[in-house]
Amino acid sequence: MKFIILSSILALFIGCGGSSKQPSPMQSRPMDMPPQSRAASPQIPSDVPEWFMMTPEEDDEYLYATGQADSRKMNIAIQKASQQARMNLSQQINNKTQSLIENMSQESGMGDNTQITEFYSEASKSISNETLTGAKVLKKYPYRTSSGGYTAYVLMGMKKNAYNNAAAKKITSMVNENKEEAMYAEFKKTQAFSRLEAEVAD
Repeated sequence: MKFIILSSILALFIGCGGSSKQPSPMQSRPMDMPPQSRAASPQIPSDVPEWFMMTPEEDDEYLYATGQADSRKMNIAIQKASQQARMNLSQQINNKTQSLIENMSQESGMGDNTQITEFYSEASKSISNETLTGAKVLKKYPYRTSSGGYTAYVLMGMKKNAYNNAAAKKITSMVNENKEEAMYAEFKKTQAFSRLEAEVAD
């Protein structure tokens, strides 16, 4: 009888443990911060922070990007790594903006042309300028190298809602302001544009 009770308790404990959620990028993991000697002179992937080797995919809260830089001064290494991460975030913004505009273009049956390229260029630049100001460093790990300088790894995040709102507002504004032109008139008829308008309304 005691054996049956103990077995039931053990099974319950194992079952509870198996249902635990996977840690988010903001939760520490075993390789989140490798030992100083390994991270300062990495030889294999596990010698650097896990989130640097495998940048977290966007989730409900953030878009993520990483950066790495070297300098004789720790604060400069962190600044340079942050700048690199910001540039990587900017590229993500450009890609996502291009995808939104391509959806409208394809749905409206319009092929690539100079006007669409100019539309994308202006929209992505404006959206990047607005949203990147809210990007912040989520994690930073500087390591002293054997040469006396520093290597810094940075994880930067930007609120996903900030991008979604800025993109919807900018694109719908540009389309509405130029709705008399044929291309923009066609864009207004698409479901992709309607979804962006609904985003703004919310």
